[in-house]
Amino acid sequence: MKIRPALALSTAALAIGALAGCAPAATTPAASASPSPGASADAEWSYRGSNGPEHWGKFGAACENVDSSHESPIAIDTSTVQMGTAAQKVVTHYAPAAFDIENNGHTIEAIPEDPTSNSIEVNGKTYELQQFHLHASSEHTIDGRTAPAELHLVHKAEDGSVLVLGVMLQAGAASTALDEFFSSITPTVSEKGTPLSHKIDPAALIPADGVSVQYDGSLTTPPCTEDVRWNVYLTPVTVSAEELAAFTAVYPDNHRPVQPLHDRTLTEIPSGV
Repeated sequence: MKIRPALALSTAALAIGALAGCAPAATTPAASASPSPGASADAEWSYRGSNGPEHWGKFGAACENVDSSHESPIAIDTSTVQMGTAAQKVVTHYAPAAFDIENNGHTIEAIPEDPTSNSIEVNGKTYELQQFHLHASSEHTIDGRTAPAELHLVHKAEDGSVLVLGVMLQAGAASTALDEFFSSITPTVSEKGTPLSHKIDPAALIPADGVSVQYDGSLTTPPCTEDVRWNVYLTPVTVSAEELAAFTAVYPDNHRPVQPLHDRTLTEIPSGV
C-alpha cells in the first residue's frame, strides 16, 4: 500500500548539510556505555574512523548485523507498508514544560526537568518523554530520500520499554518552539545541562499530519539495544537554515547508516494528534 504523503524535500533543503544517542536520558548516556569484551577500556564510539558505525560491534554485540538483527535506522519504502489498527496510533499527552539543554558528546539534547510532564500512549501503554535530540543528516530515509536532519523524541514506559518518535526536519520557516534551543547551541554547550528560559511544547514538534510508519527496531547508538518501538512521521516539519546551521556547526555528521530490514513489517499508523 502506498502511504501518503511522501516526504517532500527541496534541493535547497538537502544542500543545507549532512545536519546522538537514542537512549533515554534517565539511563547512563550511550557515550559512556560499557564497551563489549575486546574493546579498549578508554575507547569511545564515534561516527567515523576506527570507532565508526562499521566498528560498533566493539561497543555492543547488537550493533553487528546478523540475519536476526532488528536494527535502526532503516530505509522506509512506503509502497511496502501494511495498514495498522486504531489501537496502534500514537496519542500524545503533551504540554509546555521546562527543559535543560545538554551536549552529551554525540548530539545536542533537551531533557525535561520533570520527566513525568509529557507522555504518549500506544496500545494502552504510557511512555514518558525522557529527552529529544538531533541527528544530521536524517538517520531514516523515506522512499530513498534523506532529510537535512532528524529529531528523535525518546520515551520510556514504566516497564523500561522504549518508544521513539522520529521527525524529519526540512529547511523552511523557523521553528518558534525550538528557537531558544537552537540559539543556545554553541561548541561550549555544557555537558551537565543548562536550563532554557522558555518552556517547550513537544506537541509543536510533531507534524500536523500525524501519519507515521511504525516498526520494531533499536537504539541508533551503541550498545544498539533492540526491542525499541519506532514511529517515524512521513511529513517533515520545518526549521530555518540558520537553525540547522547552528546544529551542524557543532555536529555536521552524526547519523548511523540505514540497517537491513530483514524480516520486519512496516505499518502505517493514523494520526493521533
